[in-house]
Amino acid sequence: MFIRIVPIGNPPKQILDKLPDVLKSIFRANVKIFDAMAVSAGAWNVWRKQYDAGKMIDALCGEQVATFIDKSVPTLFITDADIFYQGLTFVFGIENPEKNCSIVSIARLKPEFYGKTPSLNVLSDRVAKEAVHELGHHIGLNHCPHPFCVMCYSPSVADVDSKKLEFCNSCKIKASSKGFKLE
Repeated sequence: MFIRIVPIGNPPKQILDKLPDVLKSIFRANVKIFDAMAVSAGAWNVWRKQYDAGKMIDALCGEQVATFIDKSVPTLFITDADIFYQGLTFVFGIENPEKNCSIVSIARLKPEFYGKTPSLNVLSDRVAKEAVHELGHHIGLNHCPHPFCVMCYSPSVADVDSKKLEFCNSCKIKASSKGFKLE
């Protein structure tokens, strides 16, 4: 498996630098970070003061598909923009299986968003969990009811913090039945 990471906007370099090692170990994948792209202005919602994640994916994947040879390779966009999706107030990330793309926003994963002291370690852990979660959807896994599984749905940052950076045995078995061996 090969995974490409594309920064959108200005996510911290320290976060981007740590992510490939996590993805390599969990998915046994080759990972490459590509050049950063600008946040799609057409996805900005002036009333919400957020970006529409669905419109971002549509715009980014439309641009990306033309520049990457192999469309079967998943693209993981990491953005510092605050995003929402459909009727949800915000999302940490979404995956679009038709476009083979997913996006993770660090905006609400930052401790300082909640009035806490900034911490690259906390942020890095949260981003890794959400990136693995979205790539788990890419390989065909749904949300998991096990509260500590990385595939557990996380509607709040406390939920992100409480889950582990690993798949439960049930999700590993499901992934294996689809041809993916996970750590």
